[in-house]
Amino acid sequence: MRYVIYPLLLSLSSLALAESAAANIEDLQTEAQLRIKRFSGELKTALQAAISSGGLANGVQVCKDQAPLIAAKWSTDGWQIGRTSLKVRNSNNSADSWERQILQDYAIKLANGSAPAQLKHAEIISSGDGEVFRYMQPIMLDTQCVACHGSQVAEPVTQQIRHHYPNDLATGFTPGELRGAFSLQKQL
Repeated sequence: MRYVIYPLLLSLSSLALAESAAANIEDLQTEAQLRIKRFSGELKTALQAAISSGGLANGVQVCKDQAPLIAAKWSTDGWQIGRTSLKVRNSNNSADSWERQILQDYAIKLANGSAPAQLKHAEIISSGDGEVFRYMQPIMLDTQCVACHGSQVAEPVTQQIRHHYPNDLATGFTPGELRGAFSLQKQL
């Protein structure tokens, strides 16, 4: 009888751990989405203010100087937030192998008709330092972003981009296209 109960208890224990991990992933995903909302909202506000006061070229300066500071502001409590793409403007934002795989998967799913809102990706990964929660959410190019990331970027903006980002790959996009993704992680 003891051998029958022990596997049953072990199975129930494993089930409880799996349910706890699933709840934990949901909580972490909710926190990641909140950080993205705050980060992207603050960045968008800074960009709009810069463009209003000094034109599109000023927006490039905001992305260079303020975006990293805003990301750092929301990278607290063990979280790291950033943006990445398969075609980066800032080489410091280059995708790692995990991010590259998710971005390639997003591109395939979008080409097959998936809605961008359905492409959020969350998982817990075991690493040498324990477990890490990783989350990505796509950034689709909207009409406001075309001025700096589209096919026909005005010369003053192009000059600013070349000045600050000589290895820029982040132009040639069209509205609605996958521009990149927010990428977050938290050591557990």
